[in-house]
Amino acid sequence: MGQGWTNTEIAERLHLAEPTVKTHVGRILAKTGSRNRVQAVILAYETKLVG
Repeated sequence: MGQGWTNTEIAERLHLAEPTVKTHVGRILAKTGSRNRVQAVILAYETKLVG
């Protein structure tokens, strides 16, 4: 997985609306203390929060 996915790219890959992705990314970052968006997305997949 490459660095620096945008909200739009995440939305397209997960078939979600971009505002939904923004909300989820913000919540995941806050809850996990992830250093960046890519780490948060990887964590979400690994913990089956999405996917």
